[in-house]
Amino acid sequence: MKRDSSGQHLLYAADEKLVRALEPAGQAIKVERDARVFSVGDAARGVFLILKGMARATLTDEGRELMCRVAGPGSVLGLPSALCSKHYQYDVRALEPVEAVFLETAAMNDILRGHPDLCMRAMRMMCEEMDALRQTREHMNNCGQETCALFPQCSQRAGLD
Repeated sequence: MKRDSSGQHLLYAADEKLVRALEPAGQAIKVERDARVFSVGDAARGVFLILKGMARATLTDEGRELMCRVAGPGSVLGLPSALCSKHYQYDVRALEPVEAVFLETAAMNDILRGHPDLCMRAMRMMCEEMDALRQTREHMNNCGQETCALFPQCSQRAGLD
């Protein structure tokens, strides 16, 4: 998992071919700094492809931040939730003004059905995101070291699951 200069985990950028296929099919949107892109529990109506700017995706539990990812140009937000017709799993806010494309799930599915190679690229991205969630959960269940980058969050959760 890559980190930015402040140590925040970065979301993986989508494959360039996938970005080129999704961008023209979506609706251009702008999100002001500190504005919400989506929140945990919102119905996942589609994905957000970031073209410019940075956003912060966080997962919290009982007011504690458990996970943070920074998304920049080329990042696709909400992919697992949209593909599985579920609710968004993160809170996402713009760290700076963001230019993005919103692509409804139905339109994204049409593109993926027509391009099997893109399906595999989207699946790879989804698997990477799910693996990062699994690793964080596993870490938080087993770590109580004060030197840990997630401390005190992980020490508060160690052994509770």
